[in-house]
Amino acid sequence: MKKFLILMSILALLLLGACGGKDKGEAKQTSNEDKGTQAQNKEDDQAKGKDDSKDTSGNKEKSSDEENDGDMLNPYIEEETGGEVEVVFTNKNPGFSHAFSDKVSMTIDEYQIVHVTNMNESAKSTFDDQDEGYVLTLKLMLNNQSEDDVSYAGGLSLLSDDATENIIRRPSLVDREQWLKDESTEDASLYSAGKSFTGMDAFMLTKDQFEKSKLPILKIDALWRGDDVSDRIGEQAVIPLPLSDEGKEKAEKTANLYQDKMVSDTIAEKELFFSKEDINETKEIDKVKVTLNGVQYANITPTEGNKERFTNFGDGTLVALTAKFTIENNSDTAFDQSLIGKKLHVDDRGTMLSQGMLEPTVRGSVEPGDTFEGLAVFLMREDEFSIFKELKLEIGPLADEQAKKLFKEKSVLFDLPMKE
Repeated sequence: MKKFLILMSILALLLLGACGGKDKGEAKQTSNEDKGTQAQNKEDDQAKGKDDSKDTSGNKEKSSDEENDGDMLNPYIEEETGGEVEVVFTNKNPGFSHAFSDKVSMTIDEYQIVHVTNMNESAKSTFDDQDEGYVLTLKLMLNNQSEDDVSYAGGLSLLSDDATENIIRRPSLVDREQWLKDESTEDASLYSAGKSFTGMDAFMLTKDQFEKSKLPILKIDALWRGDDVSDRIGEQAVIPLPLSDEGKEKAEKTANLYQDKMVSDTIAEKELFFSKEDINETKEIDKVKVTLNGVQYANITPTEGNKERFTNFGDGTLVALTAKFTIENNSDTAFDQSLIGKKLHVDDRGTMLSQGMLEPTVRGSVEPGDTFEGLAVFLMREDEFSIFKELKLEIGPLADEQAKKLFKEKSVLFDLPMKE
């Protein structure tokens, strides 16, 4: 009996060991099957573009989620207002840069919109005595690699989309220690040669202004050398600034338009209906090469704040013709940028002058060896444009800064395509 009991115990142990091994094997098989299913799901997700480990857009720009990650660019707003601050929109890589010269530039490194509510009573005066508002904070970099000190007096302004309102600048909503400044100079507006400086500035928007602002225009005043305000460096920067994803889409739609002031200063909305941007026909005035690069035609609608500028054309739809040209000065004579003749020949009806108010502002001379890129803008009523048969663009004569015509008063003439 004792031998029988020992034998039964051994058989029981062997049976349990076999069952345990079977369970482990089944568990291992199930685990491998789960892993295989997970791997297959991951492959399917990747095929569908759901792989979050890399940017599937094919570019280096950050996604909206990454940009609007809730990080506060300007925490001082909460301290200054005592309010509740919520991040609405952030652009960490706007790519906006303006060269005042080849060695002096201003860059927007990042900007952010926040919504401020439940603020202290004393802070409401900053927000036009309203209970809530929005703050736009800009992180700027002034890069002065020239040999001269330059002056910048905080010359920022922001214009609403429809050009009807100037949005109020509020540097007080930025900690003074974070202002754009050069601590090595006694003059607060002076920035030393050979250095770069980073700091922040801010604007306040009311609720109504924010809801209407998709792509307002930021302007940065031209700089000047030293403390001599008459020694200007470059031209004013004009930057369309998207304040939402909708604003980004609006900016993308205008990116391919020639940047006349209708686009850059939001003077009018343009709807392109025909363009040919690869003409690249060159003619010469003595040793000056003039190239017609391309032409764009668009129906335009003046923005609310600029309608008065167009009253002479009546109430009908307007057509804008914008031609892009390049002038390469291979002569030994300089000519003035702002005194380049531009005319449009219309059939046998006569000529019309370009609309200087809608062309980019230019100053200075095109020196021997320099190249100038310009735009010529012409406006006409749509009902008149529809009957035109032939358009020719005349460039020239060229003139010096005293308005004296040069190169025997010669000009060049280009046929403009009106349709394919």
